[in-house]
Amino acid sequence: MSAPAPAPAELQPMSEPARLAAVFFDPARAFADIAARPRWWVPLLISVFVALAFVTAYSQRIGWERYLERVLEANPRIESLTAEQRQLIVERQAGLAATFGYVGAVAGSAVSLVVIAGVLLFAANVILGAAATFRQTFAFTCYGFLPNVLGNLLGILMMFLKHPDDFDLENPTALNIGAWLDPQQTPKWLLAAAGSIDLFSIWVLLLLALGLSSTARNVSYRKALAVVVALWFVWIVLKVLRYALL
Repeated sequence: MSAPAPAPAELQPMSEPARLAAVFFDPARAFADIAARPRWWVPLLISVFVALAFVTAYSQRIGWERYLERVLEANPRIESLTAEQRQLIVERQAGLAATFGYVGAVAGSAVSLVVIAGVLLFAANVILGAAATFRQTFAFTCYGFLPNVLGNLLGILMMFLKHPDDFDLENPTALNIGAWLDPQQTPKWLLAAAGSIDLFSIWVLLLLALGLSSTARNVSYRKALAVVVALWFVWIVLKVLRYALL
């Protein structure tokens, strides 16, 4: 008879480089280690650093003026404005947009992970009946979002492969359904829903479910995945409602 599988606390501790690599190549082992020894500084700093690199590359290669011009073109309320008036708006708002971009890269990334970890803590303890701590859920959330780091790196690459006029900030990698829809003919709520379904989002969902099931040891991966997908679906519905009511 084979020996029982070791509990997470009995597993050999992983170094940080080994854990980071395992998130992509051996996630079951990585998230078992994260559940036993939750730490989050390294993945959080990586996410923030790459987000800053993305914003910096966008500011220098594309420019926020192009983004604002696209926003104005898609807004029917400013059709009556002259070209000079539109240009004045772009010039005044470009600096503010850049500032928000950098603030979002730092504070937005951290706050988003904190909020998501809090929701997952609620799901783990209230919905699934586990006894997880915020430190555990925050740790596996930070690691679970590492695929988005790859998405941002790919987005930076696309900035330099495409002509600046062809780069879309909202669909930098064209790996979501929304990137293949005509923004002029498709309702904004449908674009919001389709844009949420992409390769990296699905990858993150799979990792978050693994982190949830590894932390709540009495919960199967399938059940954890169902809960994570349900929460993601609620988020998409809220996005759709926001655009539908505009």
